Amino acid sequence: MKTPQLTVLASVYKGETYLEPYFEQLENQSLFPETEIVFVANVPSAQEQSALAAFRQRYPEQVQVIEVPRESLGASWNRAWQAARAPLLAMWNIDDRRQPDSLERQVSALNQNGWALSYGDYISVAAYGEEQGARRSTPHYNPAHFARAFAQGGAFWVLRKDLAARIGYFDEQFRTAADMDYSFRIAANRLPMGRVDGILGYFTDAEQGLSTREGGQEAAIERAVVQLRYGVFDKVQPGGQLAAKQFRLDHVQSFGEWQPVASLVPSYASFLRWRKPLRALGIIRRAVRSLLARLGLLNLLHGKLRREI
Repeated sequence: MKTPQLTVLASVYKGETYLEPYFEQLENQSLFPETEIVFVANVPSAQEQSALAAFRQRYPEQVQVIEVPRESLGASWNRAWQAARAPLLAMWNIDDRRQPDSLERQVSALNQNGWALSYGDYISVAAYGEEQGARRSTPHYNPAHFARAFAQGGAFWVLRKDLAARIGYFDEQFRTAADMDYSFRIAANRLPMGRVDGILGYFTDAEQGLSTREGGQEAAIERAVVQLRYGVFDKVQPGGQLAAKQFRLDHVQSFGEWQPVASLVPSYASFLRWRKPLRALGIIRRAVRSLLARLGLLNLLHGKLRREI
């Protein structure tokens, strides 16, 4: 096979139920003939090994399989990223489903516009195979907004492989927030991202996959780490700074090596210094929220905002 246009990065962990439907989804993609797939199988079962071997035998020039001990999703993505042959990479977990033309739409838009990353709307469903759920309506890209909020979510990305040479790989310290951290890093570098119109796919939010199975407390801690790293001090919840001490905020870990965040984000010290006043804003913000909660107005206000949106 000539150099593929796109490499799909797929982490597998306890995925026996999803592999065969995932293979079918891949084959149904309009861009499949020009796509490579790198599977990173975390402690694969005999059934997973057999299924992956059979799929690789069908498409020996398009499929790679890497077996590893149990590791974080970010670590598996990094392995697949490093092994990828294509200039573009697609994040596609095996328990999520894509529209048949979604990869082609994202690749076309990314190439036409010179974006670093493309994203779009998707449906969050409670069980694999369902199509009724909550639509994640993603906003158009604004660097200032995306440097403070994970506005597009982590599902169904397509990004450039050479981003790693500019801003590094995923931080393997994270178990659940590697994609959030990377999104903030792209925005902090003011690199362009772009939104593709239409539904890209169906995200299974059933707390069964590698990306959703971790506990809510761990996710909250990692969210605080990302916010502290990029100076979103006003959004850090009480106790977040103390819990974040188990992480190296000023370094990114990938492939067992540590890289200073200052080497990945331009003028990083100045970037954080200008955001220090947000700490005081955060104290005020939490005090107001606490008052509204005591008065029974917080949920009412949230409901009104959701209706207006």
